[in-house]
Amino acid sequence: MKTLYIDVYFLINFTVDVLAIYFSAIFSKIPTTSKRLIFTALLGALIAVITVLLPEIPILKMMFSTVGLLLITFFTPKNVGLKRKIKFMLSFLIFEALMGGIVSLIWNILDKTVHKGVIDSGGGSVNRKMLFFSLIVLLCIGVFKMIVSFFSNIESEGSVEIEIDFLGKKQRIQAFIDSGNLAVDPMDMRPVLLLKKEKAKYILPENIIELSDPDALNRDIRKRIRLIPITRGGVTHVLTGIKADSVKIIKNGNAEELFVTVAIDKEGGTYGGYSALMPSAALDNVTV
Repeated sequence: MKTLYIDVYFLINFTVDVLAIYFSAIFSKIPTTSKRLIFTALLGALIAVITVLLPEIPILKMMFSTVGLLLITFFTPKNVGLKRKIKFMLSFLIFEALMGGIVSLIWNILDKTVHKGVIDSGGGSVNRKMLFFSLIVLLCIGVFKMIVSFFSNIESEGSVEIEIDFLGKKQRIQAFIDSGNLAVDPMDMRPVLLLKKEKAKYILPENIIELSDPDALNRDIRKRIRLIPITRGGVTHVLTGIKADSVKIIKNGNAEELFVTVAIDKEGGTYGGYSALMPSAALDNVTV
């Protein structure tokens, strides 16, 4: 008879939930924060433990699991509408199933090669646990990259007029809308607006664009600076990003704020003749 150790079960579910939530947030391009991610992963792991301890009544377990899914869907996204929350929930279900399949595969491998599974083993199982979770992380990252590569079709969807406001300086520009722009801010998972360097000079001081003397910047401004990794042609570049006071889309005389991080592209991308590259994910909830 196998013994279920609640602490190990909780740790396994927490790890799987962290990966599933993280990848789902990137895949569905929704903004979130590290605190939200950790909180919802802990919540998901706790619900999984409570569910396994409930009486063996299928409808009760299903109802409890559904409540857990809704709570994760509600608490993880930051400042998004119902449409994108549903998109995140569907992505989470896919990645959760994917993680479950990977866990099952690695479980069988460890059972045969290590002789005792993580749950069945008694003392001295720390190294096996570390191996278990390391393999999960590595495999999930690899699978995730393949999925993103498969769905990353770079296609234009027109242009939009936007206004960027930073420290009282405003700049209106035309941005090229691109569904292939999958860059996200690693701090809060917001989509990233790529801005040409020559346009950034109108609203940003040189030491922010070049990060030449960050210590000279005001502490509040330094907290708004981001390092944004993007991949081009298989090569990863790190761009300087900022959290602007506001980025608004302008249409028919109306303005609506977008939740994006602005990254300065110093390499001079063409963007089809436009001044910026707008991620289409940032426009999912735009009503103007």
